[in-house]
Amino acid sequence: MMDKQIHLWAFLQGIGFFPSGWMHERARPEGVFSMDYYARVAKLAEQGMFDAIVFGDQLQSRGAGGRTPERMAMPTLDPVSLLTAMAAVTKHVGLVATVSTSYNTPEMLAERFGAMERISGGRAGWNIVTTAHPATAPNFGDDDLPPKDERYRRAKEVVAKACELWAAMDREGPMLPQGRPVLVQAGQSPDGRDFAARTAEAIFCPAANIDAGIDFRSDLRARVADVGRDPDGVRIMPGLSCVLGSSEEEARANHAAILDLADDALAIEYLSESLGCDLTPFDPQGEIPVATILEQTILPKADIARAVTPAHEKGTPLGAFAANFMRHPRGHNVFLGTPEQMADMMIAWRDAGACDGFTLQPSYMPGGLEDFVEQVVPILQQRGRLRTEYPGTTLRETLGLAAREAVAA
Repeated sequence: MMDKQIHLWAFLQGIGFFPSGWMHERARPEGVFSMDYYARVAKLAEQGMFDAIVFGDQLQSRGAGGRTPERMAMPTLDPVSLLTAMAAVTKHVGLVATVSTSYNTPEMLAERFGAMERISGGRAGWNIVTTAHPATAPNFGDDDLPPKDERYRRAKEVVAKACELWAAMDREGPMLPQGRPVLVQAGQSPDGRDFAARTAEAIFCPAANIDAGIDFRSDLRARVADVGRDPDGVRIMPGLSCVLGSSEEEARANHAAILDLADDALAIEYLSESLGCDLTPFDPQGEIPVATILEQTILPKADIARAVTPAHEKGTPLGAFAANFMRHPRGHNVFLGTPEQMADMMIAWRDAGACDGFTLQPSYMPGGLEDFVEQVVPILQQRGRLRTEYPGTTLRETLGLAAREAVAA
């Protein structure tokens, strides 16, 4: 395996990273319920030598305060079904589905991922989540989510039992190609990091800059070692979006053009979704209604207060705050520049120990993915930092990981 290889994952959910991206002239939002669309992007990811395609899931109803957004295109299809279908049109790229431990039994999970593993020939991965959105609970007959510590206790039990069931599948029938799916995790809290250290073979995280990436990777590797696992057996894959151009100036202009597709109403709808409070009745030129937000939000109030209070204290109008909030969705790094500069940045992060690779989140789909595959991938390959062919047939082989490692107790 080449030294300091950059691993690539593709998070291809819905219409792209930016809330306004679905309106871009090279976006195809009409395709997100079409198999032709997913066949196209799956083949594109494989052409770009990505390790894996990742899809999230959403168990809660969409809409802040009971109001369905009018301008936000945010489709979510069942990830296991979708990725299993994409396995039929690809041969090598991994397929990582997000599925909750809080609202699935170990038996259900073992069966679904076992089928996906066999159908794909050993390319399945499970992004393990505990479900954090409070609006999920009523959809399963509960008033509230279980407390976080209880959710993580259940996650530990569910993963251990699912692994036992996969081992039994190997003993009682045709062996699973990888023994079990690759285990992936994306928690950021102390509980989430501890769970990842004990369980995950790959970790998805936000890292807005190289220092944040170094801090996160160093912390996780230390936690992995503390529980008796090999830190080199875990891949750290921070999120990365990009807008490219033939010059920095053109890239910044392209970025501005994407943002300009959003009006105040779209920006405020996105902010409403993120804060769990309907802000659409408020004047975009008025102040941020902090008291109303904290009174009505269904999300943890302390977290929301940290997000809105500094801007309110500076006198930032609601519309301006919403527009700025939308510039860096979910706290991930957004690169603006030329393909050569992007390759330089990715190599610098990898060499500094800020990551093992990146989870690309195209700014809009499929055009943003096409740009990266056609313009950045060849540069990384020319510099010897990205494979030119897959090393094997399973996701674990593609990640350069040993045979399945035991989950820490």
